[in-house]
Amino acid sequence: MLQIQDLIQSGQIETAIRETETMLGQLPASDFQYVIGKNLLHLKGPLTAYFNYCYTIMTEDEELDVKALYLEMNSFTTQYDQWFLHLLAYDTLANRDNPDWLENFSGEAQKKLTITGFEPLQETNRKFMQTEGYRDDQLRQACELQEYLVILRLHELAIQTVKENKGKAPWANIPVFAGAHDYEDLIFMIS
Repeated sequence: MLQIQDLIQSGQIETAIRETETMLGQLPASDFQYVIGKNLLHLKGPLTAYFNYCYTIMTEDEELDVKALYLEMNSFTTQYDQWFLHLLAYDTLANRDNPDWLENFSGEAQKKLTITGFEPLQETNRKFMQTEGYRDDQLRQACELQEYLVILRLHELAIQTVKENKGKAPWANIPVFAGAHDYEDLIFMIS
């Protein structure tokens, strides 16, 4: 999986998606393959509204000087009842070499944005955990590839949302990091 991590770090999200989908498609059929060919781009509008709302609250009501944002998905493999995004603000630009910076946020959104469209995967993750599917090597590998794809699709959503709002929204002109809880090695920075 280092190959996928390297692609993420070098900004080759589309290539990482294609390669991960190919690897997942080569495994024996499982419900994790539902994610192949699916994306989260239907959430661009709601994500734009979420960024606008949260950024306004943080900068105007809380008077934060926001230098960076981190859009984090919850720990989705174990919190399968609801998948959501949560926004954190930072008054300094993060040191990407040390993930401890995540703990030092200066602002936190009070609302979360629910992820829709991947509900079958939520159920698949629930079954996987409750039936100890991780004991099956191929099913565990399918689960891991699905995890990468969910995070890569989050990156894709964040990249396109930020890109479409460049020059229109102040939050789109500062670094925005995107990732998932407990996957600090897969954080991607959009600038």
